Amino acid sequence: MKGMRIAGVALAIACAMLLASCGQAQQPQNGAQEPATTSEGVDTKITVTYDGQAGPAGARFLEEGDRVAVISPSALPTQEQVDAVVEGLKGWGYEPVEGKHVVQQGRTLDDCLADLVWALEDDSVDAVFCVRGGYGASEVADALPAGLVAKAGKPVIGYSDITALHSAWTSAGVPSFHACMSGAFADDFPAECAEAERRMLKGELPAYACEGTSPGKPGEADGVLIGGNLSTFTSVLGTAYDCTKADGPYILFLEDVGEDVQHVHRYLAVLKHLGVLDRAAGIVFGEWTDVPADMDDYDGSSRGGAFASMSDMIARQYLGDLECPVAFGFPAGHGDANYPLLMGAEAHLDVAEGGYTLSWS
Repeated sequence: MKGMRIAGVALAIACAMLLASCGQAQQPQNGAQEPATTSEGVDTKITVTYDGQAGPAGARFLEEGDRVAVISPSALPTQEQVDAVVEGLKGWGYEPVEGKHVVQQGRTLDDCLADLVWALEDDSVDAVFCVRGGYGASEVADALPAGLVAKAGKPVIGYSDITALHSAWTSAGVPSFHACMSGAFADDFPAECAEAERRMLKGELPAYACEGTSPGKPGEADGVLIGGNLSTFTSVLGTAYDCTKADGPYILFLEDVGEDVQHVHRYLAVLKHLGVLDRAAGIVFGEWTDVPADMDDYDGSSRGGAFASMSDMIARQYLGDLECPVAFGFPAGHGDANYPLLMGAEAHLDVAEGGYTLSWS
């Protein structure tokens, strides 16, 4: 019997209908110019330090020679992307092992599920590295056999659509890595980000010191780090692998790409109504990349003045009732820089005037 099936509750269905109504960005007509976009949080100045100690208890880290499964539970990658991951993992001292259906044309949901189940059940495999995001990981998470993630105890590595798996891993009490995928081994990927990811996989957890919090809220918070891509994270709410249901405080991290101000407002409205924002011990907003510059019919004009930015909208519409510390602009997500985060592990957030720090126990 397959576990982790989407909870059949009216609230979850309503959320799904709301997300579906958001639609996709329209493609320009032939000859039309691409719409102008902006990005936020991609230029935050950051200082990274390491204490040289292994990560928190309960997390599983890698050692040289470990076998790492290479799969793609979301969209179909190219052979070049798979090759980049395989060669990159070898360069980091690991033994990559490809799933059977990673680049298989016409593969099915069962094929994607089979690769992930193999990676988790094979005792010789130590971690699961996803080649790319896209869409589809939530379907795979929905079909995972109950208890398999907790039994395997292996970390999954990825971000974007892999947010669905991070939520499933956190719900099972298994920490995971929100980190760059095939792009981690590209020539133009920032060396400091690649170094942070390489070291985090081995258990050397960074302490991040970031400049700028405006328009955040000062304060300190401790809690399990959850979240990821906002639109994907919203879709897991109400499911059996909804990590916000777990006991204990959490720090919420959110980022997104290609979503306009109206869509982000809708997603955050769902989180607000379900109490996800109010229950957070702290909130860290990451990068908002490729945001359509034309805010069209939701530009803030009828809400006290036009929104100056995505963070301005969030601050004005959602921060007023929150008592927890809030930080903006953490350099993780779909921008050029993508610093890794250990999800499902106890983290510490300290927001002060002019900057904030994010670290792990």
